[in-house]
Amino acid sequence: MEIVGSIILSISQSILFYGKEIGISMLLFAIICNGIGFYILHKKNKIQNRAGMLLIIPILLLSSTYFIFANKTFYIANIFVILLLDLIMYVILINKKEYLTSYLYGTFKLATDTITGYKEGIDYSKRKVKEHITVNNNISKENIKKIAISLLIVVVVVGIVLILLASADMIFANLFSGIGNLLKNINIGTTFSFIMRIAIIVITYFLFLSLILKLQKEYKREEKELKDSNGKYNFTIKLLLITLNIVYLVFCFIQVQSLFAKIHISESFDYANYARTGFFQLMFVSLINFGIIIVSNRYNEKRENIIKILNLLLVLFTIIIAISSMYRMHMYEMEYGLTYLRIFVYIILVTEIVAFVPVIIYILNEKFDFMKWCFIVGISAYCITNYMNIENIIVSKNINRDNAHPIDYEYISNIISEDSYETLEEKLQKEDITGKEKLAILNNILRVASNTKDLSWQEFNISKYKMKKRDVDIQKLNIEIEETRKEIKEEEKINEIISKGSKSYIYNEVINEDENYLVEQVDAVMGTAVWKISKLTDNGKNYSITNTIEVTTPSKIKFFENGLGFIEKPTSIYCGKSELLITHDSGKNFETIKFPDGVFTLSNPDRRKVGKLL
Repeated sequence: MEIVGSIILSISQSILFYGKEIGISMLLFAIICNGIGFYILHKKNKIQNRAGMLLIIPILLLSSTYFIFANKTFYIANIFVILLLDLIMYVILINKKEYLTSYLYGTFKLATDTITGYKEGIDYSKRKVKEHITVNNNISKENIKKIAISLLIVVVVVGIVLILLASADMIFANLFSGIGNLLKNINIGTTFSFIMRIAIIVITYFLFLSLILKLQKEYKREEKELKDSNGKYNFTIKLLLITLNIVYLVFCFIQVQSLFAKIHISESFDYANYARTGFFQLMFVSLINFGIIIVSNRYNEKRENIIKILNLLLVLFTIIIAISSMYRMHMYEMEYGLTYLRIFVYIILVTEIVAFVPVIIYILNEKFDFMKWCFIVGISAYCITNYMNIENIIVSKNINRDNAHPIDYEYISNIISEDSYETLEEKLQKEDITGKEKLAILNNILRVASNTKDLSWQEFNISKYKMKKRDVDIQKLNIEIEETRKEIKEEEKINEIISKGSKSYIYNEVINEDENYLVEQVDAVMGTAVWKISKLTDNGKNYSITNTIEVTTPSKIKFFENGLGFIEKPTSIYCGKSELLITHDSGKNFETIKFPDGVFTLSNPDRRKVGKLL
């Protein structure tokens, strides 16, 4: 039974994983592996604690992530977590109800014994093969040796004879030419890969067999009684807890004032920079407090109420510190965006706060197995984290963030996968998107679309399958990217013109989104000037020069809607008399307006009031 199960597992892992990306194969292997494990333990009557079977839930959940999500964040970590959960599950199954620390010790022993005791699997295989041969064929050990020696002699002698005969007669040699051609066509890489695959199958067979054999033994650690120290640590514990509680009381008071209440400190105080310097330190402080609470409660041999109260106060202050750390992180995230590290800080702190519930129970009842419940909280948080689709949360939060700091599209390009494709597409459809944002998103979409490939059934993944079904036109996408690049260059050119116009243009006025007039003095000599009249339309996207005209230097210009404009053109630099010119086509053509007395007098000849018709 053990040998057959090990053979099935070793061959299954080769079919499902060798030379393939992990996809639905992980879930299938988890089902096959645990199905065989449960069956063997049930048949051998080794199951003593069925509560361990509950761990199959997180095992299957984590195995399923490989065919649901495409990002690689937990790709490696989940392999080890699944393996660890499997070992813990089997240790719980084969032992009676104990504290979690005893199961963890048994898990460590099971893992080390499985690796170091592989020879037991080899010896067991040899013994079973010999028993099978002896029972079924009645062949003794001596007969097996005789057969082996005989076959070796026959192969050597016949081989030498065939070589000599082939060299003596060409027609006879042609009979074996096919073998020679076959040897010539052998690919070294393929051959090596085949040998490696066989070797891995053999190694995994013996490891699985060793594990199955070890599972039929009990892995139990005798709980050591805590030696009575006659309360010699109580004074130290009290002093430490009192000091820490005083320090944390002051610290929490400052936190409530500066962070939560936002009491004004100074004009130059920046909450984002204040938050930036604290969240990691506070997170580690809260973890240290977690350890202090557990150790101090364990050595509270006389079960003194004062130590319990001090521990409960430390829990309260630690929760405030954890919330403060989260709030600091939130402030910093609002300024600079979300990353994997920042979101993991949230997850760790929330998990820690929830884990304090069993710790509080442990403070009040020292026999409570708080480690088991902390383990449940931790595994639950890890599974939830796997199913949060963190990549999509980060991408969505960042590209839709409205802040002065620019969006870090370089970071997004480093984490992007098929899981975030729809979020990028949605952002691309928004009207308020800039050219540079559009280009960055298109490049990320191209990157994801270019990585699509045909998947084998072992590699099946829902996100990758959806991406493949989209059938994105890569050529069309490249064309759109090039067009966007051109638009950005044009936009930069126009912005440069506008920027320049704000400094040196004699007239710059936005009438509406389709009319922005710029007038530049390109030349001036002897009281006359040359003006270049330009127009921006479509929110500044289109730029055109409408006319170049010669005027006297004190002249003024003013435009209105629908291309209507006027020029005050003095007849001399003294501005005593002037002509009034009108245009109806944005400055392409000007006509002189005739007045009854033949002249138009300026009401205010002050040149400094540029762009105003007086």
